[in-house]
Amino acid sequence: MEVFLSAQTGVGGDSRPDFRYLVNGPAMIRVASATRLLVLFILAFAPIASAEDTSPSDKVYAVFAEKCLHCHGGEKQESGLRLDQEKSLHKGGDWGEPSVVPGKPQESFLFRVLAGEEEDLVMPPEGKGEQLTAAELELVKLWIEQGGEIPAAIAAAGNARDTHWSFQPLSHPEPPLVGVDGIAPIDAFIQDKLKQNGLSPSERADRRTLIRRLYLVMLGFPPSPAEVEDFIHDDSPDAWPKLVDNVLASPHYGERWARHWLDLIRFGETHGFETNRERPNAWRYRDWVIDAFNNDLPYDDFVKQQIAGDALDAPIATGFLVAGPHDIVKSPDINLTLMQRQ
Repeated sequence: MEVFLSAQTGVGGDSRPDFRYLVNGPAMIRVASATRLLVLFILAFAPIASAEDTSPSDKVYAVFAEKCLHCHGGEKQESGLRLDQEKSLHKGGDWGEPSVVPGKPQESFLFRVLAGEEEDLVMPPEGKGEQLTAAELELVKLWIEQGGEIPAAIAAAGNARDTHWSFQPLSHPEPPLVGVDGIAPIDAFIQDKLKQNGLSPSERADRRTLIRRLYLVMLGFPPSPAEVEDFIHDDSPDAWPKLVDNVLASPHYGERWARHWLDLIRFGETHGFETNRERPNAWRYRDWVIDAFNNDLPYDDFVKQQIAGDALDAPIATGFLVAGPHDIVKSPDINLTLMQRQ
């Protein structure tokens, strides 16, 4: 039997690889998790090393990959147990006692269950895999006696979710002290970073420059000459905050900034491709996005309504799901056709 391995970057820039292996060429089986793949990788190259070169933990996890990890791995954790994470392995599952007590097989719930020593509890359950052989049980026992460690590569894959930046809790760092009174928190961080790099802030812009920058960035067009003159000659202490509030209250603010989101999701009022037919009702979703910006809709609600607006009394927001290009002619390849609106 030939075993081929391949890896490619995950969907959406996910750093976790998408692993696959092929058995005897045509038959392709997608591996449920990187953890199982790593174990299969070990198995595939096992003939290269002698039996003496393979550690008990590698041998045990080869058994777990075949008989246990499909229910107690990265994709599924029945009874709250993951065998590819050290903290879960030692803490145990829903039964409340450690699965593995290093050096003590008989005190390890996992070993007692696999050995059939726990009443009315058989693992793997009937119909979900073959029971461990006597030799495999001895291997598990030896593994626990030697410390019950998870192979480093498997532990790294199992802990990827816990260590990846996107799953870390949000933090609220204190602004650095920069010796400038009345400075905004975000400016304190900028000032501190400039100082660390031996840089100085740009000179304060004059009022004519300020109002032009504000209009061009927030509205997409310059202020009128009259608006410029009004701001230049406004001597009130709140002249700048008042101008900013007026700009943010303009309906053109939503029109300007909605474009960034609509470009990101590849919104179009035609289907594209060779027919490029019009979508007569596409404007409804476009206007919903504009109104969301103008009404200061919180970002979490903005995202939720576009994904599940039919359940959140915002059906127009679900236009997000079909806003991109769509080939109405279809492709002879069924898989390409299914992916056209993903």
